[in-house]
Amino acid sequence: METFIFVLIITLIVGSFLFDLWLSILNYKHRTQPIPEVVSDIYNKDEYGKWLNYTMENYRFELITSSISLSVMLILLFTGAFPYFDEISINISSNIHFQILIFLGIISFINFFIGIFSSYYNHFSIEERYGFNKTTKKTFIIDKIKGLVLTIVFGGGLVYLLSTLYYEVGSMFYLYAWLSIISIMLFVSLFYVKLIVPIFNKLRPLEDGELKDSIGSFAKEVGYEVKKVSVIDASKRSTKLNAYFTGFGKFKQVVLYDTLIEKMSVEEIVAVLAHEIGHSKHKHIIIGMLQSIIVISIYLGVLLFTLNSPEISEAFGFTGTHFGFGLIIFSVLLSPISILLGAITSWVSRKHEYQADEFARAHGYGFHLESALKVLTKENFSNLIPHPLYVKLTYSHPPVNDRINAIRKSGE
Repeated sequence: METFIFVLIITLIVGSFLFDLWLSILNYKHRTQPIPEVVSDIYNKDEYGKWLNYTMENYRFELITSSISLSVMLILLFTGAFPYFDEISINISSNIHFQILIFLGIISFINFFIGIFSSYYNHFSIEERYGFNKTTKKTFIIDKIKGLVLTIVFGGGLVYLLSTLYYEVGSMFYLYAWLSIISIMLFVSLFYVKLIVPIFNKLRPLEDGELKDSIGSFAKEVGYEVKKVSVIDASKRSTKLNAYFTGFGKFKQVVLYDTLIEKMSVEEIVAVLAHEIGHSKHKHIIIGMLQSIIVISIYLGVLLFTLNSPEISEAFGFTGTHFGFGLIIFSVLLSPISILLGAITSWVSRKHEYQADEFARAHGYGFHLESALKVLTKENFSNLIPHPLYVKLTYSHPPVNDRINAIRKSGE
């Protein structure tokens, strides 16, 4: 039985990697397909050649990093390293919860160490050469330190909470864990911009002027109260553009990248904002939260199955269930499940994007939204011709040509 489980887990790990690799190759080979006429003006010949090179480099780099991650995981599993890490944690602490934290901390440190090199190369080689990176080495190091601290505090806190519940409440674990995670998710949704974002970026209120007046005028026209519009200093790290809504109720606010303000006209920015308001008007934020709750419920069920199956841990050298190792195997089991769930949630998300686009178009911003989408695509170096299957399984937003075609069709 243990041999069967061992082989099954290894097969799932390798199988998930091969599936992702196949999907990535499929999308990569599709890059030379003819560009749809509706988006043929986004890149000129030289820019498109640059995009092809950028795509090729990212593809190769992702292949290398994913292969390294796979190799490290297989080495740890085949060499019995995980039980050895458990022995180290037992020698350091007699408290079961701290033993779990130390065990996972060792593994997290290995991943963190590997991730630093890949992240450094991505920022200061690929992104730098193509003109996207604005991060200094000092900022890079500080970001990594801050990220590590946040991982220890929040990630460690969550693991400690779950392990405490698992060992203390018995059969009520699923219910209490579900309530705890949902509460944390709601808290983050409400206070992410206020508490987390300032750790890495500076936020400032949108200054008075034409843009602020235009946003206020449009919001008033559609009966949507925008209490706060903030500008984030995204340019200190990248040239790429974005804007988003966060929170809900009296906590909702708009966050605009300063790069977005620099690269778009007032009308285009209001069009992007109209799209975001469309999400709110269609209750997409609430639907998204309900969707997340369903996904969390499924994931917790998988976690509980893993923790209640001691033979899984025993197959890799443990004597009975090990909570920390159970979390690792849980992530392995999620891979095939996430493919199906990801396809469903991505389909819902793409449908919501079309609805938000239609809201902006219906309120007179179809033309400006189209031009804004082209600016976003160009500045973010987005793929104009992703493979249809890749889109169905991974894209939360429809390809830009599909969005523009939908806007134009609705306006006829």
